[in-house]
Amino acid sequence: MDTTPQMPQYATLPSRHFWRRAVACIVDIIIFQAVILIAVYCISTVIPLDFRFAGWSYTQCSVEVPDQLAKRIDVGWPLKPGEVRINQICEVSQIGSEKQRYLQTGVSRQTEYGTSAQWLAVPVDADGNPVVGTVSVYPSVISGIVNIALLALAFAYFSANGRRTIGKKLLGLRVQSVDGKNPGLGIEFGREILKFSPYLLFIAAAFAFPVFPTEDFDTLLHMSRDGYTILDNGAAMFEIILGIAALIWWFLPLIFWRGQTFYDRICACKVVKS
Repeated sequence: MDTTPQMPQYATLPSRHFWRRAVACIVDIIIFQAVILIAVYCISTVIPLDFRFAGWSYTQCSVEVPDQLAKRIDVGWPLKPGEVRINQICEVSQIGSEKQRYLQTGVSRQTEYGTSAQWLAVPVDADGNPVVGTVSVYPSVISGIVNIALLALAFAYFSANGRRTIGKKLLGLRVQSVDGKNPGLGIEFGREILKFSPYLLFIAAAFAFPVFPTEDFDTLLHMSRDGYTILDNGAAMFEIILGIAALIWWFLPLIFWRGQTFYDRICACKVVKS
């Protein structure tokens, strides 16, 4: 009778390919985003667009603030001892969108921990008059959703039916279904939408909180004087919660590895070395 103790058997899980997947994703995003930006720029030269890409903008500021606006700021937000006023008007340029003008006004002061500052930024018209009531989040929200949808479609098309994106080719990866077959475009598109879903939640959060708590410029000055910031309306905490949820969605499955990420499991897919 064999009394030799048997060694415990452990299930062998597929490799995470963490760095390969991360680098491949970054490479593909850079390539696809560049193509989308070029396409939007070419279209915008023919058809006027209002397609604002978050993070893809150029800002140029000057110190030339109209006298009547400077006086209005001084009245609504008087300086305290030791404070220094900073006023400037900035122009923000984005691909596929007209230039936007913003007033940035604030005060800085020296403290025992260094320099601290409070800022208020509001849109202004061509004459330098505040136009807070005309602010709309819809162009940014719509363009953000369209941008994510285009990215997801590009990823899906070049990953479906046995194809591979440039990043996956360079890093030797391929998307397969759990039964070893090549997923179709529909499954791949759903998988990519799920992958980018935290971004979509951040974009949708723009509907949850107003850009400004009031449309009255003088009231905004009083609130800024009293230490209020736009982030005080709850958006900051909501963004922190979303950020934690995004980290859980993307990284928790790779830490407690079970062979698939959440979106892979939902779509019955996996990423393999090929």
